[in-house]
Amino acid sequence: MSLAPILASSAAIQFHLAAAVLALGLGSAVLVMRKGTLAHRWIGWAWIGVMLAVALSSFAITSIWPGHYSPIHILSIITLISLPAAVWLRRRGQIKAHAITMVSTFSGLLIAGVFTLAPGRLLHAAIFGL
Repeated sequence: MSLAPILASSAAIQFHLAAAVLALGLGSAVLVMRKGTLAHRWIGWAWIGVMLAVALSSFAITSIWPGHYSPIHILSIITLISLPAAVWLRRRGQIKAHAITMVSTFSGLLIAGVFTLAPGRLLHAAIFGL
């Protein structure tokens, strides 16, 4: 493993990666903790904020297809729609729909993370040194 590829990347990529790693940690915590508690709400709001940063910062990255967005950016658009929808569902008392929306959004983060490990991608080079 080497941080060199990450440190050599743009500030946008470094920010996006840091936010994604933080979102992965916060999201995992929210998923395993007791629901409805003050801690769940606070960490959940932090996760929403970080996920917004992940989604928005993705639009500054066009390195897969230089100068163009890639299909993975569709997940960013879905995230920008699903996060406020999940909050709206919770406020309307639709807890099950809220939970499904949040788990689905977290799953999107995991799916995007898997794509970053493909050969030729930055994280593949950093983790596997190839």
